[in-house]
Amino acid sequence: MILDCGAGGDPPPLSLFHQYGYKTYGVEIAEEALGKAQRFCQATGMALNILRGDMRDIPFASESFGFVYSFNAIFFMTKPDIARAISEIERVLKREGLCFVNFQSVDDLDNDPFCETAPLRRLLQSERFAKHADYEADAYFRNYEILRKEKKFTEWIHGGRQFKRVTIEYIAQKR
Repeated sequence: MILDCGAGGDPPPLSLFHQYGYKTYGVEIAEEALGKAQRFCQATGMALNILRGDMRDIPFASESFGFVYSFNAIFFMTKPDIARAISEIERVLKREGLCFVNFQSVDDLDNDPFCETAPLRRLLQSERFAKHADYEADAYFRNYEILRKEKKFTEWIHGGRQFKRVTIEYIAQKR
């Protein structure tokens, strides 16, 4: 079973795993992102099992999942909340299970605060992206073997605007 922490959007990334026959679950705190995912599921007939939830308090039993991931979601929180979310990911992950998490790097140039009306600002009590130095997030993975760690520089165009992001990605196996 696979769990996506920050599972909203259209299309939800879980849809790829579902297409390959995996049993999927997701938690999403933001109502708008959750609504997009639910509309996608309804339109496609995919039962991705995405529910409103918070990765800081994952609503599943301990050691329920063989793979847990958070892609471009965890860095919306404060660092203390990130530590709590990583602890919850560890709790729901089976022994020898895999996790993938990416963190925004201090090398990312986006230092703008979130808009005053941004729902995630209200929901997460966070004012801007939490950023990590190259080795800082290693501390979250004390009970894991880090299988791969990669710093990525990504550029894309959306709505005619160019965006850049620098992240540090981890693939780790729980001991």
